[in-house]
Amino acid sequence: MDENYLVWGEVETLVSAYKLVGGAGSISNDFESQEVVRRMLKALIKYFSDNNLLVEVGQACVGRAYYRNDFTEEGIELLRRKEAAWLKSKASKKNPPDMRILEKALAEIRAAK
Repeated sequence: MDENYLVWGEVETLVSAYKLVGGAGSISNDFESQEVVRRMLKALIKYFSDNNLLVEVGQACVGRAYYRNDFTEEGIELLRRKEAAWLKSKASKKNPPDMRILEKALAEIRAAK
């Protein structure tokens, strides 16, 4: 298995997957869902950058993909523990997204050191 696997794709590529299917089978962009997902993903990338969970500190960029090697060990641990739960939560869909789930888990990770 490739150790430098893809963790997050480019934000706009992920956002573009959100579509609506009309009554006649027509497909159109789901702009409302796209905006929520864009906001969530941008907040997630910013959170990881602001908390030194990316190897290149201060290099948060929504226009690129993130691979395993882009994350610190703490970043990978936070991904394993809480990223999926946060993405599924109502907190992630708020405007602005509520990061407390991630903050609590990160505090636990750092306290265990």
